[in-house]
Amino acid sequence: MAPSRLLGDFRPGSRDLLGQGGRNGPPPLEKFSDHRSLTDHRPLRTMNYPLRTSNRIFLVILIICLAVAPAAAQAQGQGDHLIISRLGLSHAQGLTFLTMILSRPEQPRIQPVIDPQHPQLIIDFPQARVYDVPVVQAGDAQLVQEVRTMAIPGQDGVRIVVELLPGRPYTYWRSSRTSPRGGYQFIIGIRPDAAASPTPPALVPGVAAPSTTGPTGAPSVAGVPPAPGTTAASPRPPDYDYRRPAAGTLAEIYNLMPTAGPVLEFLERQGWSAQRDGAGRKGSPGSQRFILANPSHPELSIVAEHVPTRATTTPAINIIAISTDKMADRDADKYRQMVRWDLATIKKHFEDIGDYYDDGLKPLRLRLRERSKAIFLKEYPLLQKFLEVAAPQRPELPAQVRKHLDEKVNKRLEGAQYTESENPLVILDMVDFYTLRVYFLGQ
Repeated sequence: MAPSRLLGDFRPGSRDLLGQGGRNGPPPLEKFSDHRSLTDHRPLRTMNYPLRTSNRIFLVILIICLAVAPAAAQAQGQGDHLIISRLGLSHAQGLTFLTMILSRPEQPRIQPVIDPQHPQLIIDFPQARVYDVPVVQAGDAQLVQEVRTMAIPGQDGVRIVVELLPGRPYTYWRSSRTSPRGGYQFIIGIRPDAAASPTPPALVPGVAAPSTTGPTGAPSVAGVPPAPGTTAASPRPPDYDYRRPAAGTLAEIYNLMPTAGPVLEFLERQGWSAQRDGAGRKGSPGSQRFILANPSHPELSIVAEHVPTRATTTPAINIIAISTDKMADRDADKYRQMVRWDLATIKKHFEDIGDYYDDGLKPLRLRLRERSKAIFLKEYPLLQKFLEVAAPQRPELPAQVRKHLDEKVNKRLEGAQYTESENPLVILDMVDFYTLRVYFLGQ
């Protein structure tokens, strides 16, 4: 065979490219018509072609879509409702924790029922539904007998009843945060009240007693009067362990940062009033800032700041900070003026930038720290209650902050800054004016 027949005849006039045809002309028509001539009018026989891979994939996808369609429709129907997907009871270091996983942030109604034989703590979510939550859970043999969940399938409204052990006074607090696995955690902490009488006062069974405030002022005490020598706080509604501000600027702040609700209610009861500050955080569109003042604490100011999120997976950042930056004296005014100087103004007063920091700012900072330390120590009862309300799960936090306040004033230019807690994030800033910041995540 000629070599050209192996790769095709490419000579001029040839019609063969890959060994088909060539000099003999095109191949016969029967080759392209199922081995039959075009003039053969016999009907084509039926052939069973195998299912292609692409068709198989399409069929599998279709079956999956038909299978999950009812579940998707049900999930869409639940999208408008608050869903409680998990509920668990745990015990650690003498504290009992009731943790609920919610589909969105929500503050339930909490009602302690004082009954010498059957004390209870009732948690109501009026707009919620449950998903795969056990009806009854065992207690911890310390404070809780059992936890019961009551809900009507297909209808809104969930009631969680914590059956408590009789004859054991307790305090409780609430906390909420973003769950690392998605959703939100709502936590109720219960701990024994060692300062209270071991036998609660006899009340009418099944009637809820209003909560009062104990010596610390932070946790709600179920049916236990304040310790001797202390003053009870203003009466609270029996079905809620704190009131959300009803109107005014504090109510506006609550709408922006509901996770800080207990702190806002505490500040409102202490006589703090708020006004909007027109300047938001630079580089954060939509951020809002509020200044709180109280005539009983003229040397302190409180700033509430809301920084919205730009992504659906990132929670909003809310900050409530107590500071001595309201200090009004010659050193404070001079310091505020000097930190705004530009380089040209600095060169008019100092030979170089090093002298500006060492001879200008540093002496002023040391005097401001001394003055701020004295103010924070004088106002420590307010700081203590503020921390107990903001971080009830960290009972050691106020003493830890007090320890750092008692330290000698830092002599370095940069001062000191302490991260007192990571959850919630609490920072004590002692650079110039002392500032205690608490960060609340979520909206």
